[in-house]
Amino acid sequence: MARCSPGRRRCVVACAPCRELAAQGLAQQAHQLTFAAEAARADSALSRAEPAGLPPPGETRTAWDEAWQAWEGVGQPYPLAMALLRSAEAALGAGDRDGGATRLRRAAALAQRLGARPLSDDTALLAGRARISLDTAGDDTEARAASGEAGPIQVAEPKRLGLTAREFEVLRLVAAGRSNREIASELFISAKTASVHVSNILGKLGVTSRGEAAATAHRLRLFDSFSPEDPPGP
Repeated sequence: MARCSPGRRRCVVACAPCRELAAQGLAQQAHQLTFAAEAARADSALSRAEPAGLPPPGETRTAWDEAWQAWEGVGQPYPLAMALLRSAEAALGAGDRDGGATRLRRAAALAQRLGARPLSDDTALLAGRARISLDTAGDDTEARAASGEAGPIQVAEPKRLGLTAREFEVLRLVAAGRSNREIASELFISAKTASVHVSNILGKLGVTSRGEAAATAHRLRLFDSFSPEDPPGP
């Protein structure tokens, strides 16, 4: 039996064991890149409490881009979709809305094709937070969302107490004890914009503090998803 010669390029093409080894090598590299990206994501999350220690905005996105490109080369759609979702999250966090939307839509399409419901739910949740339509024909919807005219929370106007859809989202996070910086991170907006929303909310509710706004939300039972671990903040 002829033995495989590792130095011969044609061997990789013609020899089944060599092809298998090459595929395993690509998969191993994809796993390593995914681990590195997860580590970068964790470092970014831990550093939020200390702004001076935050990594460069594009660092996490680059790590996830490398990961999804590696999975694309391997040809495994599920980890590809997962990496695209994380890359979309990183892109949105870095202020790249268009890049985030492109990655998010591709992840959503893969998840739907695979019938991966939890992954589909995760992509829909991120799309809702960022106010991105997963429909490729949703440019008009996104334009209205960016201006505050549309949002993922559809609540009848009387129950919103005169708040816009975005202000209603912000009130939910205020009632859960989130700071302006945490609200900004959650909704992919600037801390200054979050502060403006909070000020508008206080004025519309006729209260003078975040605690009063949170108490009002709880008293009127505006939200059903409060956790006992997330009491209203001051």
